[in-house]
Amino acid sequence: MKKRTKILSLITAGAIACTVTLAGCSLVTANSQADMEQTIAEVDISKSESLSSDLSAYTGAISSGTSIKKRELVAYFLNSGSELVNNGSTYGEAFATLAESLVNNAILVQYATLATLQQMVEDPDYTAFSTAEAAVEWFNGLESDAARYEALLTYQATVDEYTGEDDVNYVSLTQYSMMLSLNNAIDSYEESILNIDSSDDTSSATLPDGVDTEVENFYPVNDDGTLKYGVYTGYDGYLLRPDSGIYADDAVEGTTKWTRRQAYNTFIQVLDANYLITDDDDVSDVWNLNYVQSDYVSMLKQRMLSNYYTLYENELEQSIEADGYAYVAERYRELLSQQSSDYGTSLSNFETAMGNMSDTSFILYAPDTSDTQNKFGYVYNILLPYSAQQTQQLTALSSLRDNDVITEDEYYQYRNDILKNITTTDQRSAWFNGGVDYSFDATGSGITYYTGGNSDRNILFFENNLLNTDRYEIISKYDGRYTYNGIAIKNNDDESYTLIPNTLTIDDMLGEFEGYLEFVLGSDAVSYGYRAADGTFTATDSSAYYSIGNFRVDETDENSEIDYSKFMYACGKVYLGTFVASDLMNENSSYYKAMSAVNELQYAYTTDTGVLSEYVGYTVGAYTTSYIKEFEYAAQYAIREGGEGTFVVCAGDYGWHLIYVTYVINADENGEVYDVDWSKITQEGTFEYNFYEMLKSSDLENASSRHQREILQSLYQTDSSVVLYEDRYSDLTSITTTGSSSSSTT
Repeated sequence: MKKRTKILSLITAGAIACTVTLAGCSLVTANSQADMEQTIAEVDISKSESLSSDLSAYTGAISSGTSIKKRELVAYFLNSGSELVNNGSTYGEAFATLAESLVNNAILVQYATLATLQQMVEDPDYTAFSTAEAAVEWFNGLESDAARYEALLTYQATVDEYTGEDDVNYVSLTQYSMMLSLNNAIDSYEESILNIDSSDDTSSATLPDGVDTEVENFYPVNDDGTLKYGVYTGYDGYLLRPDSGIYADDAVEGTTKWTRRQAYNTFIQVLDANYLITDDDDVSDVWNLNYVQSDYVSMLKQRMLSNYYTLYENELEQSIEADGYAYVAERYRELLSQQSSDYGTSLSNFETAMGNMSDTSFILYAPDTSDTQNKFGYVYNILLPYSAQQTQQLTALSSLRDNDVITEDEYYQYRNDILKNITTTDQRSAWFNGGVDYSFDATGSGITYYTGGNSDRNILFFENNLLNTDRYEIISKYDGRYTYNGIAIKNNDDESYTLIPNTLTIDDMLGEFEGYLEFVLGSDAVSYGYRAADGTFTATDSSAYYSIGNFRVDETDENSEIDYSKFMYACGKVYLGTFVASDLMNENSSYYKAMSAVNELQYAYTTDTGVLSEYVGYTVGAYTTSYIKEFEYAAQYAIREGGEGTFVVCAGDYGWHLIYVTYVINADENGEVYDVDWSKITQEGTFEYNFYEMLKSSDLENASSRHQREILQSLYQTDSSVVLYEDRYSDLTSITTTGSSSSSTT
């Protein structure tokens, strides 16, 4: 099975990533390549009266302007049009939108080109030339557009304001992005040839965020710094071989040079059907196809433009830091005041905010709950469910209770008898057989992993994220060292697995919970007790729990309210030291490590997959919630009585719930959640650091977006800096088809 990778692609207005999907279909009615070579728009910002005088000195670098060809619009549609169509646009509307994007992008690229040349002249550390005239002469003297923008990217890579602390070769990065997109496009055709349905690769497997996601600005290099990568077409010179680099590890399962050639030929046929192959193209030389080189130049320009925005944002960031982060503190107080106003008078607003909490959405203020013992918090939930047969038994008991054949107390007694026999197994079978095999034998990998005392347990998951962190992201809130709890036997015929999972009772589950938490934390940090006859959690076995016969608050009154404390089976604590709210996401804190371990156990055992998509678990209000009463009581009890690191097991009509408290929102007398210390602003994982990162991703990017809008509003002047030939692509913008091609366009 192929270990499919997700990539962080360069998302920009003009980059065409070659993900052609309409095999054998032409989107245009014209039957000549000459039609595709028509210019549909001309852009030259030097003709704008609004261009600043300091940049006007460099306009010789764009003296020929930018001519947007019809084939660029068609290629752009092949890459990005489906998203617009799927969101309700007709094909014609999508073409019109993309045409406008290409024009806007050309304006921004021209502007960034002039600004970068100006910076090179004014940079005291760059001495190749010192005048605008010399810069323009140098730029125009380079042999091609690709060479010109490679040179600008090479310069940007030497400037700290662009790169920060990273040593990035932007040319290699762009080439890698281009080649990777070509390989992915050819992959899709080869998978079809090999009858591999990649559409459901992960449909049966809930995965943690970040699995097989490449780190930002990754590209593979040889020892001498050159790009170690290639496009695999199956032809001589483009074979899957050692010098193709890491692509050998990413190849389609079952690939041969013959299936790859077929896939590549199909790719060429699709390009040709849409007039993207020219008469002078050597189709055996994929990198030098006119279409590919044109797209490569587009990606170079986009990378240069993206770097220009980064420079603009970094200059704003430096002004913030030069002010001693006073701006950050001011924005914090503004948001705190706003939340105080929003949440102080509306509990529903606060609970909505709790549900939206994330790395970029913080709760700074919490309402006063002094009138109740409960608090607001978050919990993980490992649900061990009834079997199908046990569910039928419970349904029958419910019917007897509802028809007054048995009392409610008897119902709970009988339910406890069923609960006693619940067993569970490791739920991660889909990570073996769900379309992609994410498992690997960790023996000899260098990873110290958890076996639960069983030396036969050696299977872990997500090898890329655990062992190849230069290329792949570390998965957030997921430790990764909990082995598959069972035996996995690989079938040689089809490479699927026969799985023999170990069976766990609720007591076994508590043992695994304790064992793995102590393994991750490196100490005897976990203790728990079962419910004793007096209602405390001091018993060393569960016999007292199963002997409960009366579930009323007032045991002498059969109509008394239900005492939900009697559904709590066990309670314990993971001792994590003094909790500091700002360290919740600090990877070095014991709170984060414990949370990561419990989250991994959720993936291993819970059948409540809804909790897997939550930031730090389910939100638990201080008052009435929408959860079943047993869960609500137990979760509120754990949050109120123990706080972070507390865990309880309770019974319910869905099975056993092992509830772990990840975070309790504790505010001071003024409602403020964090005791901020801006000296921590550079410490990754702290609230102060994440808050500043949030500001940079919102305020600074908004400033960059405003800068873009200002450029476009200033320089987009129809019939001056921008000339449109709408009649030349009206056959595309007039297509009224929605969702699929009609006979008139194929």
